[in-house]
Amino acid sequence: MTQFRKSALPVRVLRRGTALLRTLWLRIQGAHVGRGVFFGKDAQFYGLEGVAIGDRVNFGRRARLETHRTERGQGQLSIGSGTNIGNDFHVGAALRVLIGRNCMFASGVTVLDHDHDFADPFDARGAAEGVTAAPTVIEDSVFLGEHAVVLKGVRIGNGSVIGANSVVTQDIPPLTMAAGMPARPIRRFNESTRQWERITAPLPPQAAANGAVG
Repeated sequence: MTQFRKSALPVRVLRRGTALLRTLWLRIQGAHVGRGVFFGKDAQFYGLEGVAIGDRVNFGRRARLETHRTERGQGQLSIGSGTNIGNDFHVGAALRVLIGRNCMFASGVTVLDHDHDFADPFDARGAAEGVTAAPTVIEDSVFLGEHAVVLKGVRIGNGSVIGANSVVTQDIPPLTMAAGMPARPIRRFNESTRQWERITAPLPPQAAANGAVG
């Protein structure tokens, strides 16, 4: 065990030194980066002047962080302290993406606040260059499963869980488990019992009016 610890020490020192150099480079490029931030190999950055990352944020390999400048100004991306993000993460901000503290994202997660503008389906150039945007907010302690996608204008509440391969197109309340394409709430955390409870589907309006029971 002692020999293993000694052999692991140079790796930790190298990792820490690499992280410090990367942080310094990001700050020089205009990003706001906290202490103890780590990026895995092959990270990509675009529009660093719009990026703010809190303390002790960890990114897996091949992370891609993008902020775009539009007629509204520089897009803003904020990631809170203590958040852990898996491999192949992609986030794009043309307006504003806010990711809270102590979140956990599995591999292959995508978070966006914009779409291409297809107002004129015959204008390929306009669709490529124009975007429609709305702020995307992921609050504290949210878990996003493998290959989850969060689209523009969505707010995911504190402590919520999004299942693997889900596509979030509408707001998800706090302490809610959601899954599917598009994602729908399926369970809610009961703080009194400390249990996840299945959400009962509401009755159709006509059935409710007739007093039907499920």
